[in-house]
Amino acid sequence: MKTKAMTVAGFIFLIFIRIIAFGNIPGGFNQDGALAAVDALSLAAYGTDHFGTYLPAHLEAWSYGQMSSFLSYLMVPFIKLWGFHSVTARMPLLLASIAGSVAVYVIAKELFGEKCAAITLWFLAVNPWHFMQSRWALDCNLFPHMFIIGLMFLIKGLKNVKWIYLSMVFFALCMYSYGVAFYMVPVFLLITAIYLFKQKMVEVKALGISVGVYFGLAWPIYGTMLINFMGWETVSLPFVTMQSFPGTSRVSDMLPFSENIGQQFVSNVKSFFHVAILQKPDLPWNALDKFGTMYLFSMPLILGGLVLTGYRVFKAEKGTLKIGNMLLLIYWISSLFVGIFINGVNINRINIIFYSHIIFAGVAIAFIVEKIKLLLAAFVLVYGVACSMFLSDYFGEYSEQIADIFFEDFLTAIDMAESFQCDRYYITPDSQYQGSWHVSQVMTWYGMGMDAAYLTGASNDFNGKQIPYNQRFFYYLPETPDFSCFVGYVVETADAGYYSEDLFIRIPCGSYTVIVTK
Repeated sequence: MKTKAMTVAGFIFLIFIRIIAFGNIPGGFNQDGALAAVDALSLAAYGTDHFGTYLPAHLEAWSYGQMSSFLSYLMVPFIKLWGFHSVTARMPLLLASIAGSVAVYVIAKELFGEKCAAITLWFLAVNPWHFMQSRWALDCNLFPHMFIIGLMFLIKGLKNVKWIYLSMVFFALCMYSYGVAFYMVPVFLLITAIYLFKQKMVEVKALGISVGVYFGLAWPIYGTMLINFMGWETVSLPFVTMQSFPGTSRVSDMLPFSENIGQQFVSNVKSFFHVAILQKPDLPWNALDKFGTMYLFSMPLILGGLVLTGYRVFKAEKGTLKIGNMLLLIYWISSLFVGIFINGVNINRINIIFYSHIIFAGVAIAFIVEKIKLLLAAFVLVYGVACSMFLSDYFGEYSEQIADIFFEDFLTAIDMAESFQCDRYYITPDSQYQGSWHVSQVMTWYGMGMDAAYLTGASNDFNGKQIPYNQRFFYYLPETPDFSCFVGYVVETADAGYYSEDLFIRIPCGSYTVIVTK
């Protein structure tokens, strides 16, 4: 197969397997994605998050733990055009993932040639991590895509400095994509700026313009972080709110704030090694244990590609190719820094490193195939079988497991309960674990499509009833049934027997049962 045909086929295959049953698998919805979608619904209608904060730079989200805002803003146009449902909420990650794959292809082509780029694209197309993160909505998964697009334009900028200015746009967007970007992107940009200046690839004027573009877009999120670090009050501007938050659970996740820094450092190195190198089992929504992020047998190729890239920097190449390879290494080293700086990383916390690993694997495969052409068939066979097994597992047994974790039955029950338009709802507080009323609340908001106007009390009109939110929805189960009005309950099916069929209608929805007074 010719290289161009191989590339086109790779993109078609990549997109095809990512849109199969898109919106339905994984079933249900993740709680963080649901909250991002609820905020997006409010932004689409009123320009506020669900608390009523106008155009926040960073989302208050769970109050005790905030969330990045970029994903919610990206959901807005899809919600406005096609409504509020799982497809429109997940669409931004799908499109960002496809854009990230284009960036990987361009980087590989610029640095290693068209054949290596095509091979890298195919490795990416069948990659478990890239496939899984593209199909559900989690704010932090935007980060690696924004970064790799920025890196693509930065490498293209080695030949035309104007591309560097565009790269700064995407590096700035990283800051709104995931809090980890604050520990990685500035480090990467600082090292890169010093290196490019020393190599006489950029002048002081170009550096100044780049800094201006980056901070011109990123200053509201930097301002938000400074306000919270200094304990200042919220700053509201006509086009953005830099909010002071009541508290956060994230500070303790950073190495400098650990009680025992030395011990935590060793623990962080182990966590990074287990997740990024050994591909040990992680959270089920991030990876399938049997396949890992890159397929368990791919790590020698990744390490080989890392060595080959380093060789091109220090021994072989000159000019823009040498410098481009060095930028790839700086990217990897900066990602390594994240893995050590953040306590106990899992896959989504170290997601920034995986694009570099994909490129390294592609470089190694291309190098081997260039030396022994017959081995291309062996690689196709091995990864073809691995991909087939992975997809079979993902769309088969795993789809049932993840639907349970992503509250599919709970959302089905919420949808059923909504159809009765009860005057009052009592909803189990044990949807995720015992006492997880806040999760039940958010999943109810998402399942019923509530926005800021109703949640903040600006309007009492919801689903044909004029009843304030705080008088209609309760996230506990009363000790004795409430007969004061038309009442609906969402309870675990195991507890449905407490509600007599003489007095209640019971509608089973898998693990949950909807109960309404007769």
